Amino acid sequence: MIVIHFIRALFRALIRIVVGLLARIKNLLLELVTWGKLRKKMRVSVRILRDENGNPLIQPADIDAAFNNAVTIFLNEFNIDLVAYRDTRAEILDGNAPTAALDLHCNFDAFCDEFSAAGSYFAWHSAGWFGIPIRLCFPVTAFVCRTMAGKIGCSIPITDYVTVSADRSASGVSAATTLAHELAHTCLLAHRDSDNTNLLYPNEGRGTTTTGWQRFVARTSRHCTLW
Repeated sequence: MIVIHFIRALFRALIRIVVGLLARIKNLLLELVTWGKLRKKMRVSVRILRDENGNPLIQPADIDAAFNNAVTIFLNEFNIDLVAYRDTRAEILDGNAPTAALDLHCNFDAFCDEFSAAGSYFAWHSAGWFGIPIRLCFPVTAFVCRTMAGKIGCSIPITDYVTVSADRSASGVSAATTLAHELAHTCLLAHRDSDNTNLLYPNEGRGTTTTGWQRFVARTSRHCTLW
């Protein structure tokens, strides 16, 4: 099974790289023509895992504040409307999640998770994905996991999902800017370690400002469309 998970993850990554590059070129040309004045949309679905006993890690209402903050930040900073995929902001997934998907890692270890059973689980439950893209809007899925080693949120560039921790002692669900920060990463925005007022500052307590370059990069992401 390890080999199967690895091959599936490699296949998904290659598709995302190719499609992402083509979409980036198209969006780049559109931004240059319109001077970035057109409001775009980014579709997001929050999906809450159940533990080994079938208990949901949180309730959908628990992430409303973080989602509302993300909506405000993306509109003000990027001129992007964050909208719910298929009109549902957050939902509790059916069935018990595997432990590998409940207790995650970040940084390099997150890549290892993607190439394991956790990555296969997330691929099957991601919005708009069943191993391959089935929607042209490229929605982003935010999975609520149980714990995350040393972090409260994570995103890696070869996926269409982010993860936030429901751990009450260090929660990415209740943190004011973590969801918005991780969604910005899916648009290939990197950390800005030197500016704690910036949305991409790596630690909680960050601000919500962005630069013109960050705005340009976010708006040319495949996740941001005009429809």
